[in-house]
Amino acid sequence: MKLKQSLKQGLVIGGLILAATLVTYSAHANVYATNIKLNGSATNVLAAAGDSVTISYILNEPASLGVTIQVLSGTMVVRSLNVTNNGAGTQVGTNSVVWDGKDANSNYVALGAYSVRITAASSGYTSWTQTTVDGDATYVWSGRGIAVDQNTNSIYFGRIFVANSDLGPSPDLRAGDVVGVLRMNADASPADEGVSSTGQDGHAWTGNFVSPWKLTVSADDYVYVDDLVNAGEVYRWDPTFSSNALLYVLQTNNQPSGAQLSGPAVAGSGTNTEIWMADSFSTDGILKWGVTSNGTCAANDKGATVVGLGTNHSFSAVALDKYGNIYTCQSISAAGDSSPRVFRYPAYDPSTNANVAETNPVWAVGAGDDTYGGANGISVDPTGTYVAVCFEGIGSLLPDNGNIKILYATNGAALANLDLGISMDNQPYTEHQNTDCAWDAVGNVYYIDDWYGYWRAFSPPGTNQATTVAVMQVLVQPPAPPVITGFSVTNGTVTLFFTGSASDTVTSLSVVSAAVVTGGYSPVAASNITQVSPGHFSATFPANGPARFYRIQR
Repeated sequence: MKLKQSLKQGLVIGGLILAATLVTYSAHANVYATNIKLNGSATNVLAAAGDSVTISYILNEPASLGVTIQVLSGTMVVRSLNVTNNGAGTQVGTNSVVWDGKDANSNYVALGAYSVRITAASSGYTSWTQTTVDGDATYVWSGRGIAVDQNTNSIYFGRIFVANSDLGPSPDLRAGDVVGVLRMNADASPADEGVSSTGQDGHAWTGNFVSPWKLTVSADDYVYVDDLVNAGEVYRWDPTFSSNALLYVLQTNNQPSGAQLSGPAVAGSGTNTEIWMADSFSTDGILKWGVTSNGTCAANDKGATVVGLGTNHSFSAVALDKYGNIYTCQSISAAGDSSPRVFRYPAYDPSTNANVAETNPVWAVGAGDDTYGGANGISVDPTGTYVAVCFEGIGSLLPDNGNIKILYATNGAALANLDLGISMDNQPYTEHQNTDCAWDAVGNVYYIDDWYGYWRAFSPPGTNQATTVAVMQVLVQPPAPPVITGFSVTNGTVTLFFTGSASDTVTSLSVVSAAVVTGGYSPVAASNITQVSPGHFSATFPANGPARFYRIQR
């Protein structure tokens, strides 16, 4: 029985940073800014010259070496705002800074479009370190799939998706108990649309530990989800999981006879999208499908077999690197089995492969090693350098030897093991049942430990930094015309009270008058303008002559 099923309902295990075994690792950019908004908006914002703009963002972990927010006109940096010393603006979660609309010389910027670029830096850790906290925010009752949006051109960049495939004990209290797809920001906070997609996505998930199953995010910002209840069907949504975005991509008429399709991995975008699936039941191996102009697989297209393993073996997951190399694993259930467990195959090219499935891997590892048992999830980092593989454990050893390994993509050699034999968060348990894994765009790895019932993020070691450019821009426009708000006449002196913009000065404004409202207007002699506060002014001048109409002219 799983740990989470054997403990009392409602238990939250506290968060202790976990150091893992380190072999060697080059620094990745672990901390990064996501969910950048301007004045609370995820779209372009209009600002009058001189207006301040609030820039908010989410950090996935603390930026111990500070954050730099740059305002750019084209490629030219016009202002840099630096936040250091672990102060406000460098903390995990939502941060905000205010740009006062000025350039580096304290002058208000000219009219035009301005973009925002945020660089977060950290001294990092000495070894792989858990950066999430086990608790309600990362809880999932029956986690089967996890993915992270790596699309830097999306406002959903850094969003985390987790598939929960069975009804937990408290669906009214905990989103992780609700069958469906969970949506979290990079700091594990709820997405703006809420955590669970159920009731919003337009799909009837059946649970039963297979619906939903694995999932991935494409380069063009679609989330593809495998529903394994009918031998593996693929549905697609946008990152909000709106029912209006639901598309039935790979249907039952696309399934080869006897197949059980686990995946998907997705390559390409638009009409060049390819859907890759592992046949975890028969001997079809790894298959791929193209899509039609509407984003779905053509009716009755059974896919092309790209990799075949042979009799008595079956693949459980598939991943692709940016070069097209194919990574897969098989879930060995017998202790001591001499079969390899994790594989890399060359990129598939029909013109050179003569449309024949590949059978010879570049490397195959894990033979006879039960710490590679029950391989059930695989993912390659964005650089194509490292491969993460999740293992549930084997037979009577399950889940005592469940773990997640980081391998070198070039040769399959083990780089690090994140939790084998390690108790989590001061609990006396060393069992793990890891079901799926994913990478974000900057080198952090995420995985689901189904034994404990949490998804976790781990940061690799080393000093690091990452830069994120906001999708939206600040459009600085001319300020609104000055407005006269009041007047008085005392001892022959007229005083006008009026508002302008924060960028207005006494020398940029003048008082004009005319005999009739339609003009023409000319400057008022002996007028004196005083600034009361930013954007607020008064003007005085002698009261003499006939009645006049007055305006403030910029």
